[in-house]
Amino acid sequence: MDSGYSIDTITVMKNSLKAALLSALVLPGAGQIVLKRYLSGVLFALVSIIALSVIVAKIIKFSSLIVAKINNGALDQGGGLIGILSNSMVEVNTGVMNTAFLIYLGVWILSILDAYRVGDLVDKKQDRQKASSFNFS
Repeated sequence: MDSGYSIDTITVMKNSLKAALLSALVLPGAGQIVLKRYLSGVLFALVSIIALSVIVAKIIKFSSLIVAKINNGALDQGGGLIGILSNSMVEVNTGVMNTAFLIYLGVWILSILDAYRVGDLVDKKQDRQKASSFNFS
């Protein structure tokens, strides 16, 4: 059974696109690691993991606070769920969570852009090596 494709028609994904997609969809820094830029890859990954850890810790604290208030009968006192949520947000200090989110978002975007840039450099280097390996005699 012939699939209609030959080796000549199948194109391989460029390093720049592969690295950018890895950094965008898997983990910031993954694209750099695939491109053997280990230091920048680990730094992007480490900062993003720390920021995500802060966000998750704040969400767990927020959730625990809400559950504790509900268990203590705050709904029965007429505060309502909206009142519990708004009071809990003040107590949790969402400013830290917002800052961690902005740091994560910035690292994520920078990681994608850097992975694409480094991948593009690798692609250009490979293209030059292929062009110079051809013998036109």
